[in-house]
Amino acid sequence: MGLIRLLLLVVVLVGGYWAFYVYVSGEPYDEIGTAINSKLPADARAFACAELKRRHGATAAKPPAGCEPYWTAL
Repeated sequence: MGLIRLLLLVVVLVGGYWAFYVYVSGEPYDEIGTAINSKLPADARAFACAELKRRHGATAAKPPAGCEPYWTAL
């Protein structure tokens, strides 16, 4: 039971940080956020990249890591 709680806590923390990175963070090149985003399924990554481009598109010189294939298509 303790292992399940620990895994659930890790999932909530990683998911929460990813949501913070996508919706609130002022830095599109955050190392932890881009690492999490790079390992997500394609649909979630495309959504996150679209949101990041909407928020930081004018100020981002290049796409964040993991968003390269999605950045130009947006």
